[in-house]
Amino acid sequence: MHDKIKLAISDKKFIWVFLWIGFLFFIYLVLQGKAHATEPFKIVAYQKFNTMHKFEPKAYGYVDQLIYKLIRVKANGELDLLPSTLTDVKRLVRDKQGYNQVKLLIGIGGAKKNSEHFSVMAANPVARSHFVRNITDFCQKYQLDGVDIDWEYPESHLDQENALLLFQQLQQAFNQKGLFLTAAITYTPEQVQFAKQVEPYVDQINLMVYEPIKGLTTFQQQIDFAVTLIGKEALSNEKLVVGLPFYGKNISTGNTMAYNKIMKAKKVAPFDSNNLNYMSVDEVKKNTLMMKDKGYSGVMFWELGFDTPLNSTTSLLRSINSVAK
Repeated sequence: MHDKIKLAISDKKFIWVFLWIGFLFFIYLVLQGKAHATEPFKIVAYQKFNTMHKFEPKAYGYVDQLIYKLIRVKANGELDLLPSTLTDVKRLVRDKQGYNQVKLLIGIGGAKKNSEHFSVMAANPVARSHFVRNITDFCQKYQLDGVDIDWEYPESHLDQENALLLFQQLQQAFNQKGLFLTAAITYTPEQVQFAKQVEPYVDQINLMVYEPIKGLTTFQQQIDFAVTLIGKEALSNEKLVVGLPFYGKNISTGNTMAYNKIMKAKKVAPFDSNNLNYMSVDEVKKNTLMMKDKGYSGVMFWELGFDTPLNSTTSLLRSINSVAK
């Protein structure tokens, strides 16, 4: 009888322990879900060197990351700075005081000649290691939080293989130094597939949806096209930041015009915008909310120097912030 009683008590203890462990596991899952649900939706701004005269320090209060463009890379892995690079970087670091939560990154590469040496550099193990060391040292020396790699574009199989080796080495070096690594990639089907390969080695993918693709006339068509591809290729929402344009383009000629110039032209004279495609305040808000609802990590834009002043009702950054935050 005593053995039966002891066995019954033992069984009850086991059940209570099992229930208690299950309860704790449930609480853990709930907390994990809340942490994921409250992950802040990021606003990422590109700031180009030739519009630095328009930079407003208070812009730091509206963004989570600022990426200054640009530095180029040489074939041997050396950094190719523009005459204004160090002056601009020092100013941006100085102006960021009081906004410690904002990450300040340096952008490397870009369109045409800005990316011309990536292929040769990445193919050479010595040059590749040299570049990784140089850019790591540069970030630490000038108090930068990380790097945005904008190689336009590794299209061949060999280039893509070497690009992945480059991102792997950068990731290893940056993890040791606490630096942030992002990749700017366009949204053609081939490049979105490449973005999926890059994901494991970077903290963030900046998808340049404002880049033109033949057959897509408006920026909204481009965004809708990109959203479909994102779902098809199952890009990681947690690492995905999708781009919006702060400029307009002539549908017939493809010529571009900064958003602030469009707003100025509309004020000073009768302005025929029928053939000019650009995103209004309401359209920018709508797309920001769409990206937020889809669970993307954030929204980014090209570029901050094309916006109207932050105290104006037409400011696109101000509009993005109003719905994103």
